[in-house]
Amino acid sequence: MQNNLFRRASNSCGSIRGFISRLEEGGFIVQKGKLRYIDILKLASECKVDTAFGNNVGVPYATYLLPPAPKQEPSPGQRPPKCYEPGDPDNYPANIEYVAPGFNYKLRPDEAIVLIGKTPPPAVYFSFRSYLGFIENKPDKDYSDTITAGDENTGFYHFIGASMGDQISKSNIWTDSTPYGRPGNPFNGSTIIITTADRGINKQMRDALVKAGFDPGIMNNDNIPQNLVNMGLERGKDTFLFTMRAAKFENPDIGWDYIYNLERYFTVLRITPKKPYPITEPWPIPALKKRETGTTEFQVVPNARDTLDYLRNQIICKYDNPEYDIVDLDLNLAISDNYEGILQDVNVWIDNRDAVYLKTEDFQLASDDDFVIIYGINHIQTGFATYFNASFYGAELWNGVGAAIVTNGQQYPADEYFPKCYTNDNEYYVIKMARKCKEDNEVIIPYSTGNPQGSAYGVDNNEDAFIIIRVYVNQETKVAPAHFDIIWGRAILFSKKKRP
Repeated sequence: MQNNLFRRASNSCGSIRGFISRLEEGGFIVQKGKLRYIDILKLASECKVDTAFGNNVGVPYATYLLPPAPKQEPSPGQRPPKCYEPGDPDNYPANIEYVAPGFNYKLRPDEAIVLIGKTPPPAVYFSFRSYLGFIENKPDKDYSDTITAGDENTGFYHFIGASMGDQISKSNIWTDSTPYGRPGNPFNGSTIIITTADRGINKQMRDALVKAGFDPGIMNNDNIPQNLVNMGLERGKDTFLFTMRAAKFENPDIGWDYIYNLERYFTVLRITPKKPYPITEPWPIPALKKRETGTTEFQVVPNARDTLDYLRNQIICKYDNPEYDIVDLDLNLAISDNYEGILQDVNVWIDNRDAVYLKTEDFQLASDDDFVIIYGINHIQTGFATYFNASFYGAELWNGVGAAIVTNGQQYPADEYFPKCYTNDNEYYVIKMARKCKEDNEVIIPYSTGNPQGSAYGVDNNEDAFIIIRVYVNQETKVAPAHFDIIWGRAILFSKKKRP
């Protein structure tokens, strides 16, 4: 399989074998890793992890599984790295083993990771990015309410999950069909992603790639700003992870075949200098993409206040029943921005700067007759989104179990709530989440108990739950809209009263 990949890459844009040979001749140790789909709900169901990381329902995530660095102890599930000498007292401690061996990895500041392969088939969205993962616990701080890992040998850590910058997405990725980021078709394209913390190391990778026949027009930088992280292999140093995600494949069969067989499409290389390389040009903290456009959704839909109130009243009238309590759920930002999460030392759940995350307060479904209505502005129609979704979560595991995805091709229209003469009903959406299907357009909320897929694929009654609305990619800026520029969605819980 690997030989076939080498042959395809050589025929299309360069020689992976040639790239590796040039690195080894230049004094680098090259080790192969993997890019692999992670079914986090399956792992949570098997009690192998205690969180689902706020998974975006129906959106597959793939991550690097990297070997240890040279002179680093392997974790229990890993093979020893190249040049490993067991029992050497100078060996560095093993990486934390959480989710999967190699999912979390430490990096020397002079190392590089190079991904060579093909972008996903047509989808509403895809992106790639490195993240800060687990970091060392601060003295005398309580981490009992967050995700923790580690032991006496590795040190004790807590999860941050903060992106290292803007996403490399379908809107900006360099491929053979979008060379140097020019307009074109970004799908099924040859691409390279280079992860480094230093310009000098980045240049060495690029020079070796060009000499091996690869086009610089397909090379993307995945930079790690050193001032925000604590790099190294020693006990207590930060860990990192890498995520690829893709949403709403045009052809689900083709898309999921790609996800399940990523080894056919990608080569992942961990590259380490045999002798430590002096870091003289660390990547600076980048200026992140501007989210504001100077125009807000409040201006685009100036009558939204009255119309949303009208829509709320119509929804309540439709479901009016004296046996139900009606509760308007409060919404707030679900997570801090990536860099703010690092500085505040809080989990930002593998964030994405291409999305705004809005979260309801916690609530419970007290019976099978309870349901939630989510409604609001159709951000696609206003230009403030490429797509958006609403997902139902269990609060204990942050496990997403059901979602409605709104795209140009898939709508949850609100037209039934407006008079026939009203011409702007396409500017609004209404989504129902329920246990039962009565109206043919519900998002069904599965149970945890007895779920044939696994317990984390559902949420039971009388368990804390919440809903997250994600708004992806302003059509003008090609990044998430500013959270204060959009009109937030709303949610109503219809809870059946308990009989005395």
